[in-house]
Amino acid sequence: MLANPLNQMGWSELVTKDLMDKLHSFLAYTYVTIGQVKGMTMLPLPPQDVTQSEKTSSKDKAAILETAISHWTRQIKAELKKDPENVLKNQNHPDPLAEVEFWRNKSDNLNSICDQLASERIKKVLKFLEQNKSTQTSAFSKLQREVQLARIEANENYKYLQTLEDLFGQLCDTSLDLSEVADLFIPIMHTILLIWTYSSYYNTPARLLVLIREICNAIIKQCRNHVDGDKIFASIKNEDPGEAHSKLVLATDVCAKFKDAYYEYKGKSKNQWKISPNALFLRLDAFAERCQDIMQLTGTIQQFNKLSKIEIGNTKGKTMSETIKTIFTEFEQTINNFMTVSYDIMNIEKAEFEDDFFKFRNRTKELDRRLASVLTQSFDDCDTIIGKFKLLESFEGLLTRAII
Repeated sequence: MLANPLNQMGWSELVTKDLMDKLHSFLAYTYVTIGQVKGMTMLPLPPQDVTQSEKTSSKDKAAILETAISHWTRQIKAELKKDPENVLKNQNHPDPLAEVEFWRNKSDNLNSICDQLASERIKKVLKFLEQNKSTQTSAFSKLQREVQLARIEANENYKYLQTLEDLFGQLCDTSLDLSEVADLFIPIMHTILLIWTYSSYYNTPARLLVLIREICNAIIKQCRNHVDGDKIFASIKNEDPGEAHSKLVLATDVCAKFKDAYYEYKGKSKNQWKISPNALFLRLDAFAERCQDIMQLTGTIQQFNKLSKIEIGNTKGKTMSETIKTIFTEFEQTINNFMTVSYDIMNIEKAEFEDDFFKFRNRTKELDRRLASVLTQSFDDCDTIIGKFKLLESFEGLLTRAII
């Protein structure tokens, strides 16, 4: 309607040109947006009614087509710049399926761009500009070669990563038991080593770094799915901290088994996997350390719970028993205070855990010192060897605590 000459009657040439330029620009951006909605790079073609019109001079046509090429160049360069490392930085700790998805999308997108560049209309645009000796054609030809190389790489990377898709699917399956997760590590590492050996592109430290870190993210998610802060606190409230403790032991075991599998296959790669362990396992190690901290918490609760049943005899027995009950009550209050935190204690992004856990440890050290004093006085108060042994036996489990 806007391009119809009958609707343009009474308009000046300047107004007509300005309006049509804005219309074509709007249509081009709409076309690009449709592509973005589909997750594809769609190159907007210049308007045929302008480029094929006899009224448009060669100079004006060249300017319009050069503008189109500039737009395509920006779009293509943006696609070429995409890297799995950006997915790792921008997303919320992606799992390895995100890596497969990244190369699937990149492969599809670059194939689509190559098909568009090979279309007759784009070929005509480039031929016209070449005939008119445009300065942009040589740079765009170089960019086309880059697209072809990137396309070959993306297609090959996706082809090889497809062999891991089922294993990664199982690794990320939340219905899988935590003990079964570790069974996947050897097949995964074996396949990664085969890809490293036979792939022409997916055999660099940068690619391996991203993939291993994403696998670590999946392991952490699985562990947190089986033992999170709420489940730990629920076990403590149900007076069964041993259950949470055993789950935490399993989680740390799973983390350790993955590192063992990695180092086994690093050796099989003839040490070609030259990547700093800190770069690979920074997050996994932080999670394992958090598990150790919370195991210390649940272990301490298991030890202190024995105080509720301790009765001390001899002359000072009544006083000492009352003191132990007071210590146990104060310990219970310390635990209740710790359980009022508003975050998931298994979330390693929550740095405030360090302060809260530091306070808890300081408080238990103080209680340890008081217990040690009670035990020493009670030991001295016992007048028989059998009495001394019975006293030590009643404190079994607590005697291993460093201060006591």
